Amino acid sequence: MQIEIKITKEHKDGSADAAVNFDKEGLEFLVQEGLISVLEQAIKHNKNAQEGIKLRKELEVAHHKNGKVITKKVKL
Repeated sequence: MQIEIKITKEHKDGSADAAVNFDKEGLEFLVQEGLISVLEQAIKHNKNAQEGIKLRKELEVAHHKNGKVITKKVKL
């Protein structure tokens, strides 16, 4: 497997332009690792979203209980 990254230009803001060269095995590795990373981030995002939805529902229930506005301390 071969993956080679060559910096072609460095910018003042710390970013850089780069050329990436790889063979077939390198491409397969990069795609596999990239897909795994995307899936992990999607799972994490979904988990955080579900927790946010649950928290929002709890707050809505607390605020509208018996037609009265009730405040509830929530630990974030």
